[in-house]
Amino acid sequence: MKYFYMNIILLIWIASGCSNDGAEEELKKEIEQLKQENASLSVVKEELELDLKIANAELSRKNDQLTSEITSLQMDLEMHKELINRYVKVFEFPLSNNRTIADTLSIFSPNQVKTDSEIAGQIVSETKKEDVNDTTGYFIKFTGEFKVRGSIIHDTGSENEYSFIVKENLETMPHTLEQFEKGTIYFDIVNDEDLRKALDNKLDEFPEEDQLDIVAVFKNYSYNEVPETDFLPSHAEFVRVVSEN
Repeated sequence: MKYFYMNIILLIWIASGCSNDGAEEELKKEIEQLKQENASLSVVKEELELDLKIANAELSRKNDQLTSEITSLQMDLEMHKELINRYVKVFEFPLSNNRTIADTLSIFSPNQVKTDSEIAGQIVSETKKEDVNDTTGYFIKFTGEFKVRGSIIHDTGSENEYSFIVKENLETMPHTLEQFEKGTIYFDIVNDEDLRKALDNKLDEFPEEDQLDIVAVFKNYSYNEVPETDFLPSHAEFVRVVSEN
């Protein structure tokens, strides 16, 4: 009887050990499965993070593009407003002696202007048209003086050291329709030294990025146009300073 109970206890112990081994093995399988699932989730997480970065970059790019387009449209709007204002002011000029609006505003066409024509009190002394770099260049010379208000700039990219920009009262000198629409006439000053002396050498200390506003008299204006290039800019000779602003 004693041995019978011992055998029962032994069988229970063996059964219990087997049961624990089975549970441990099952637990190991579950842990391994969880590791695999975690690894898969990590990959998915990395992919989602990469997608988010790409989406943010694309959104930022499109936002920058949209901002640039809005800025460009605003600039175009302002430019068109200025152009409209210039055309509105055209009708403020009195027309007399059957003069055209172009005559009144001193606007000429490079391909139509004739020698000996008078524009803004200046005489067309020479007209020339020639082919330059697969395009047509126009070279119009005028004789006579003209007084104009504008700004002197230091032009390091030109053959001449100083240039002149006119942005108001364009009718005081000959100019094209394109210049009228831009609201700007630009020409080089060929006799830099005379200009420097007339301004008491102020230009020697003049910062390159600044402009000096003056009213001055020039002569012998040469209009040069070579489309889509900066070849041979227009130029004129400085005569004297009328006033400094």
